[in-house]
Amino acid sequence: MSDDCHAEQGTPLPKVEASAGTRSFALLGRPNSGKSSLYNTITGGDAHVGNFPGITVDVLEAELALSGGAKARIFDLPGTYSVRAAVDPETDEGVARRFVTEKLDGEGFAVVQVIDGTQLALGLRLTREIADAGWPLYVLVTQSDLLASDGKKIDEARLEEELGVPLALVSARDKGSRERVSALLSTREARPANKDFDPATLAREVTSSARAGDAASGKAFTQRLDAKLLHPVLGPIAFVLIMGALFSAVFLVADPATAASDALLGFARKWVSTTLGEGLVSSLLVDGVLGGAGTVLVFMPQIVLLSVALDLLEASGYLARGAFLADRSLRFLGLSGRAFLPLLMGHACAIPAIASTRIIRDPKERLTAILVLPLMTCSARLPTYALLLSTFFSGKGPLFRAGMFLGLYAFGVVTGLLASRILRRTATKGKSLPLVLEMPRYRMPEARVVLRKAGRTAKRFLRDVGTTIVIVSTVLWALLKVPAPEAMRAAGADTAIERSVGASIGHAVEPLTKPAGFDWRIDVGLIGSFGAREVMVGTMGVIFGIEDVGDDTTPLAEKLREAKKADGTPLYGVPNALALLVFFVIACQCMSTVAAIRRETKSLKWPAFVVAYTYTVAYVLAVIVFQVARALGA
Repeated sequence: MSDDCHAEQGTPLPKVEASAGTRSFALLGRPNSGKSSLYNTITGGDAHVGNFPGITVDVLEAELALSGGAKARIFDLPGTYSVRAAVDPETDEGVARRFVTEKLDGEGFAVVQVIDGTQLALGLRLTREIADAGWPLYVLVTQSDLLASDGKKIDEARLEEELGVPLALVSARDKGSRERVSALLSTREARPANKDFDPATLAREVTSSARAGDAASGKAFTQRLDAKLLHPVLGPIAFVLIMGALFSAVFLVADPATAASDALLGFARKWVSTTLGEGLVSSLLVDGVLGGAGTVLVFMPQIVLLSVALDLLEASGYLARGAFLADRSLRFLGLSGRAFLPLLMGHACAIPAIASTRIIRDPKERLTAILVLPLMTCSARLPTYALLLSTFFSGKGPLFRAGMFLGLYAFGVVTGLLASRILRRTATKGKSLPLVLEMPRYRMPEARVVLRKAGRTAKRFLRDVGTTIVIVSTVLWALLKVPAPEAMRAAGADTAIERSVGASIGHAVEPLTKPAGFDWRIDVGLIGSFGAREVMVGTMGVIFGIEDVGDDTTPLAEKLREAKKADGTPLYGVPNALALLVFFVIACQCMSTVAAIRRETKSLKWPAFVVAYTYTVAYVLAVIVFQVARALGA
């Protein structure tokens, strides 16, 4: 094996020896080679994400029945361009290599390389590297349907003879490929490939035209479409329109499902309240457990639809084009074109946006995108923006308030891009991978493959993020509803919420937040907003004795304007509002976002880092804004 194959040192993976009667096969191939589609075909979609310590990307695992009653374990590894070049062990290439060299090197293991038959020369480059490594190998040449549409065919027998390994020509869209792959793996033994061949020459020699004068209609269609979609002027315009339509459609379609979930939860809350009556137990179930479940169900339609949308874009072949178009402008900030879509989706909701960072192959870049996504202005912040602007800037014209509203969006974007540039030179410092892209053919996505991926996404979200949300929601309920011990209560605590643990915490941190213009009431509102950013308005409404504030914030706005200190001066003013707006733009207050970061990074370190740096920067900026605004007499 080449010394280069051991150039990187990642977290060691535990060895998994093949059990009696079970063989293990790892599917390996270049991105867009059709590997994952073939995996779904031969496994029948019966797959789950393996629990492999040290691996930060999903590796799917399933069983395949072989002839004679034997079972095989099939693993779908991340796409890789090389198994020889020195790479970061956390990249797709690094993970795939570590999996092969460290985890499955026991008896009964072999590599199954999947090669795109329409890009045979490129696939054979990887084959030669595998041959140099000496790994036992099978080869599956896929996309046979596209070859036929191009009027070409591959001499299967000669290619197998030249490579010296068992080989089959298959199509992911042909269900008969499952039996053919099973027969190949059952009846023939893997062996290292021959090393003495030139990929380009061999690809040319084994490929021939099946029909004289064929126009290669599929390839021609891709070229015609790319002439428009990758045009220097029309391409970016089409890209913005397509992404905008995707952005709108995901959340437009999700709204009815979200409304249905809200109605179902409303029925559940009413049933629990009627059955159990008033009391702490009823409040715990209604406001804590069901409240947390409601947060999960609100995001579920968005998560599933976003997964479907991204899979459709990727399967159709357009996602690679979009990354190419956005790459130049984002490269300056330490990101690449692959980060554009997550940043765009973050303006609706950070949860699906964080999940969508899986399209970013460079782990440092992906981590950077995850760490700055909470700075994008999501829709959950809008109720608080609307409340503060209508309360403290009601005397200004609508154009002024609209300008401030857009300014808050722009402030979030600029802050996020600056944070990206800083992080790429500090916490996520590292040499960026070049944007290596292959422009695959435009194809019609397979519905069954897309829906299976969406189902796995929904399951993971419910299991990993959903449980965290429900737990934290219950804790927040306790903070805001359960009375604090007498010794913890602030002097003059009259109302139930003032006597709560949350109010006591608000009073405790008030000396720290006072320089930013926050009192214990705002502090409690911020505590409540950690459950969900939109909860800020409702929490403030409860504090000021208003039930069911809802969408109409006028009563609360009047209360905030009329609130007085003990000396008769206004409790809040424009400096308080400006400071709170700045704080709300920057601080990562949403527990759902934190849970999603925990899920995607498989670490507690990075969620804690996000909370620490966003709250620190938000606090410092809020103090500066409040003190300057007050000094200027705003």
